[in-house]
Amino acid sequence: MHLDDYAAFGRSSLRVSPLALGTMTFGEGFAWQSRVKKPAAILDHYLDLGGNYLDTGRGDAKPDAQTVVGNYLARNSIKRDRLVMAAKFGVDQQGVGLGREAIIEACEQTLRRLRTDYLDLYWLDNWDMQAPLDEVLAGLNDLIQSGKLRYFGISDTPAWKVAHAQLIAQFHGWAPFVGLQIEYSLAARLFESELIPMARGMGLGVVSHSPLNGGLISGKYTRKNIGNLMSDRASPLARQPDAQRLEIVDALLRIAAELDTTTARVALAWALARPGVSSTIIGVHTLEQLDDDVGALDVQLSPEQTATLDALTIPVHSLALPLFLQNAAPSACIDYSMMSRRLS
Repeated sequence: MHLDDYAAFGRSSLRVSPLALGTMTFGEGFAWQSRVKKPAAILDHYLDLGGNYLDTGRGDAKPDAQTVVGNYLARNSIKRDRLVMAAKFGVDQQGVGLGREAIIEACEQTLRRLRTDYLDLYWLDNWDMQAPLDEVLAGLNDLIQSGKLRYFGISDTPAWKVAHAQLIAQFHGWAPFVGLQIEYSLAARLFESELIPMARGMGLGVVSHSPLNGGLISGKYTRKNIGNLMSDRASPLARQPDAQRLEIVDALLRIAAELDTTTARVALAWALARPGVSSTIIGVHTLEQLDDDVGALDVQLSPEQTATLDALTIPVHSLALPLFLQNAAPSACIDYSMMSRRLS
């Protein structure tokens, strides 16, 4: 697999790289976050390798990060058309909700920071329970009609609310959500219970973030160095990993040794192979880290290795479906790749 092995994104016309480059590490970092010194070099390298999907995050949380990307695009405007540019919006820290005016203003500010006329994908970061959902969808539909957005998706929201939104959009003839963004890693599989099946059944593209669980299963934190973690007060990642994460890292280390690769690559390879996922977001600080992450595209886990990792964190389903409902999944939920392997 390569970065230019683009996958269809749900029922949209978008085609995205298997690894998306998250740019929230650019610009001035948070207190615990080291500053990326050469963001332009990282962007150049990602694009040269065939990558096309930039996830610029929420501008109200990290405006500097979007500004860095915007300045890069201003110097390399010829590259804009080949990119899938994504950003997020949501309820800000001052309590401003998601009314129509707030949505449109947030989008226009993002466009100014990114120095582009349109976004390919705009993510609603959760939803504001105080804002009427039809007003949110109407505002997003207006942005679609104005040409400022191509598509929009929703992030970290319960399955019932996403389904509710899709019904409202269908009733009014508005543009629907085309994608779902979730946290997804070996250490975070809760969404397999409802959100992944919902997305596959409704034809939503899935983008996963935090595939290394914030670095906790990257191999940086192991049983051997756990005694030194508490002295690293500069980073919230220095908190002591729990027993389950340590077991995950132990298994990743063993499999990495078997494949002569890195622990992070094995964890990413597992995430990349999950059914229904179109793209996985990575965040990097250096060119070396980017190359290491991209190397995960060359890692092929055996069925036995995948089963070993799967067994460590079997997701808990809140409700076991009756057998007749399990067998009544719509065709979009069927993993045809698995069927073809069984028939061959």
